[in-house]
Amino acid sequence: MVWTIAIDALVAAAVLAVWYLWFAHHNRRRASQVLRWIHAATAGHGQLGRVHWSSPSRFHVGVWLSSYAFQHAWITVELLPRELPLNWLVGWWRHRQEVATFDADLDFAPNFNLEVHNHRWLGPQKTKIRASSREQWGLVRPGPFLLTTRTDWHKDLTNMMHALVASRDSDFIKVSFRKKSPHFSATVPLQSLSPTSQSAAALFDVLRELATGASASRF
Repeated sequence: MVWTIAIDALVAAAVLAVWYLWFAHHNRRRASQVLRWIHAATAGHGQLGRVHWSSPSRFHVGVWLSSYAFQHAWITVELLPRELPLNWLVGWWRHRQEVATFDADLDFAPNFNLEVHNHRWLGPQKTKIRASSREQWGLVRPGPFLLTTRTDWHKDLTNMMHALVASRDSDFIKVSFRKKSPHFSATVPLQSLSPTSQSAAALFDVLRELATGASASRF
């Protein structure tokens, strides 16, 4: 009985080891593909630096950009944690997606903290609208709006708001401005860097517009 348990444990450990090594290698190959995407996206904007792995599913790559807006920039790529079955299962259950986060300092630190999330709500797909009522429905696309708890903010936010509207077209998940380093952070789905994505080529142009908007705003 004891030997049977020991053998089962060894077999389970061997299976987990093979799983870990196989998918860790798979993520390395996936990383090579992603680095080619990033290299293509940064063409004409700068060049890539060294790659540092902090886990089998997360790596960081330094980015040198010719734009004056960014200093000490790097990109963090988070792949699906395939190397651990439980983590992969939890990620699959929560519909976790692979993302890339651009972090950098600005020439002038913002004098405000701002975090913008890109949320999309969809109604239940099973909900049916009667044909007779569809004609009474009107679709409206509202403009950007700002909610703030401050009473001493300036109203000259035109550049910032235009840049944030442009960031929606690049499918950003989150954009952050901070007083402390890193001053600027933007997260996008990894697929947005794919050569087949329409927003990949203009990604760094939008990042520069966001940084410029932060420098122009003083709230």
